[in-house]
Amino acid sequence: MFRTVYQSGILTVFNSASTQPLQLWSSTVAKNDETSSIEIRDDDSDIAGPVLLLQSANLQSTFISCPRREPDTLGLKLPFMSISLKNIDYLFSFEIETADDKGIVRRFRVGNYETEAHIDHDISRLPLRLEQGWNYLTFDINDMTARIYGTKHRETRRVTFNSSVCLRLVLFADRIVPEDQLPAELKLYGRIEE
Repeated sequence: MFRTVYQSGILTVFNSASTQPLQLWSSTVAKNDETSSIEIRDDDSDIAGPVLLLQSANLQSTFISCPRREPDTLGLKLPFMSISLKNIDYLFSFEIETADDKGIVRRFRVGNYETEAHIDHDISRLPLRLEQGWNYLTFDINDMTARIYGTKHRETRRVTFNSSVCLRLVLFADRIVPEDQLPAELKLYGRIEE
């Protein structure tokens, strides 16, 4: 998708406040499960503006994935991925699929259900602890690839988020971008009490 595009600064792949937030994403909702859903909601108690709610009792059956089509890849060389998400006290995970300088496809699966890291040849399962409410996380994909596999990150191929979580933003950048230095259209703003 972005392999032939000049990549510098910030590249946003998901922004719940955009006009078509899931334009680049495929979505899968569990069948025969009335509690599973993927929906844009504007009723978050903490922030103003829409958020994407992924909700399901089964972690693996309800998810979004970018890019939309399975054979396509993102082709992102930007080494930092930042996410703005809300902990809603359910099981949740996301996965970053990358290719390294050896041509090996690796996956980093990060979940709040893991208690310790599990490293295999092509997949690393890593624990995640979230604060209550909204969290802004940044992952250094270069550093994770080097520390875990001893290779260099070449590109990010795919990103997947499994329920249950509220998402506001997913971006890639050429540097760490602190939350307070995000462009205005990407920041979280609190609700104004009337």
